[in-house]
Amino acid sequence: MKPDFFKNLPPEIITEIFLRLPVVSVPISKCVCKRWLHLLESDDFVKSHFARSAPALVVLGDSGRLKVLEWEGELDPLTQYDFPYRPREINTSVNGLLFLRLYLLLCVCNPITCEVIKLNLPSDPQKSFSKVSAFGFGASKITGRYKAVCFKYNDYDDKLDCHVYTLGTGSWRRLEGINPYVYQYDKGAFVNGNLHWTASIGEDSSWISCFDVETECFSFFKAPPYHAQGLPFTRGRSLCALSGCLWFCEEAFEYENDGGRCELTIWIMKEYGVGESWSLAYVIPLVDNDTFLVDPIKVSDNGDLLILLEGRPLTVSTVGFSLPPLFHSKL
Repeated sequence: MKPDFFKNLPPEIITEIFLRLPVVSVPISKCVCKRWLHLLESDDFVKSHFARSAPALVVLGDSGRLKVLEWEGELDPLTQYDFPYRPREINTSVNGLLFLRLYLLLCVCNPITCEVIKLNLPSDPQKSFSKVSAFGFGASKITGRYKAVCFKYNDYDDKLDCHVYTLGTGSWRRLEGINPYVYQYDKGAFVNGNLHWTASIGEDSSWISCFDVETECFSFFKAPPYHAQGLPFTRGRSLCALSGCLWFCEEAFEYENDGGRCELTIWIMKEYGVGESWSLAYVIPLVDNDTFLVDPIKVSDNGDLLILLEGRPLTVSTVGFSLPPLFHSKL
């Protein structure tokens, strides 16, 4: 091949060639020359390559090692990365970027380029008794900017503060006028440009709090009916984003002489923002009454559901996501 072969190709042909590269080859290609670097970091290429990226699975082991696996076939590893810190869990994934929670730190990580941004938790010297309640991570619809959200509950004055961190600014901002109670340790589900948490308004705990990442405004809509299967007690409720829809999970149980009964009910919001569109999709008996919170992570073509059961022996923290082609210029 002549040295000037690529130089003489039309730009659209060069772009098409790069769009066909596997995701792990794109960061390497950026190191070849400035022309390729500028092309591969352009917004148009990032969006086009991401749209073609195959679904993948990222697994966080006990040692802090991240493994990126192909969904199809034998779950072959694409890459792995020893995380420099010790994450407690993978909170969520947005456009291939991972949002991880540590004890006193939040992180945004690109598992392909191994780039990490540390977000120190927001602090307020006047509210030393505050503690972190819930998190979230999403991207605005119009500008595409990534934002982290952190709720802190203040024991001193019994109030919930909401803080927002826009990547690239280096600091948190406190939002005013946040009244609803977002449930402790609830991780936000990102759907349709909005973050969602289970919440209560007054004594009514059957609400979902919705945060528009672009406008930074809150709205609310009703959660599905609790105890739909007749079980009187709820052990846990959670939200997740899957297949472009908002999912609601409730683990309910009842005590009996023989140990009781526990079931997981999963609802899917068919029409976003419309409370009446909740549809009961799965009712799953749970044999382990110690299971607490369940995360659906993949639906197969035949409707089978792959879920993560937290608290079970040998279970690793796992989340389904789409591979990011490149993103360090965006962080």
